[in-house]
Amino acid sequence: MEEEQKKSSQPLIAVVFFGLLLLVGGYFMFTQVINKPEAEDEQLDSLTLQLKWIEQAQFMGFLVADELGYYEEEGIDMEILPGGVGINPVDVLVAGDADVAVAWTGNVLPAISQGEDLVSIGQGMQRSGMRLMALKESGIKSPADIAGKRIGTWPGGNELEPYAFIEMQGLDKDRDVELVSQNFDMNQLLNGEIDLASAMIYNEYWLPIEAEYSEDDFVVFDMEEEGAGMLQDAIFVQREYLENNEDLLVRFMRATIKGWEYAIANPEEAVDLMGLDFTQNDVTAKDHQIRMAKETAKLYNSDDAQTKGLFYINRDKLQQTVDIATQYIDEVEGIEMEKIYTLDIWEKSNE
Repeated sequence: MEEEQKKSSQPLIAVVFFGLLLLVGGYFMFTQVINKPEAEDEQLDSLTLQLKWIEQAQFMGFLVADELGYYEEEGIDMEILPGGVGINPVDVLVAGDADVAVAWTGNVLPAISQGEDLVSIGQGMQRSGMRLMALKESGIKSPADIAGKRIGTWPGGNELEPYAFIEMQGLDKDRDVELVSQNFDMNQLLNGEIDLASAMIYNEYWLPIEAEYSEDDFVVFDMEEEGAGMLQDAIFVQREYLENNEDLLVRFMRATIKGWEYAIANPEEAVDLMGLDFTQNDVTAKDHQIRMAKETAKLYNSDDAQTKGLFYINRDKLQQTVDIATQYIDEVEGIEMEKIYTLDIWEKSNE
């Protein structure tokens, strides 16, 4: 009897054992094949972007694209490096510590003249954001009134537009005005130490207004409107990187355009998405960043952006930038226009 029970239980054991094998096999199939983790399903390509300045609304489109996962959707593992005092995005790019850099074209041209093979693949701001502003009480009413005045400028290539503006009035920048090194604020203007201050329309321009001055208290000269505008916040890469990573750069440009489109349409939300550490009464204050976002949006979404799209490179504006830089920077010479920019990446990203 006992022997018969043993024999009858053997098929049952076999069935249970076979069932367990099916369960284990099914679990393996589900976890390793059907439900394979995304990281194993698609390897992301790394790309490092160097900003011209600290993380702020001036760069909101890049930061929003990263935050909303647009770069990851294009198969990119994005790293965004902030700029700051002592950080030259051109130097970072040339050293190979970044694959792409956001820089003012006028700041890049000296390196190109010295042999660095750098190429612009997209133009962010379609108009110059540079302004010169004076208190009306200074007596300055028109460009003709700047002779003999103290004019604040920023070094490092940021002074070129004011230089061109001065000489467009028939004045010599070294003899007919007094050039003063300006801090990145408006205190020297408000304290009477200078008569005209450099100001970006998305940043320093608003500091006096936020300090309870009125816009009506100032006379403002727009460098773009005065014919002295230069291209700012362009996207540069090394030519070798461009040639070896065309597909990656097309995906980067596509995600970047998508991020900027979203930020331009939603500037206040864009500021929230950036996750900045806001401090009251300085340029990181939230209200200031929202204003910066709205003004930056205007510069990105103007002129050719309205008809051709974001990040289009206008050759005539690039030529003007080269001409001004060649006139005022000793190191800039022999620039060949066809070698310093390409629309190929922009065109393919818009296909």
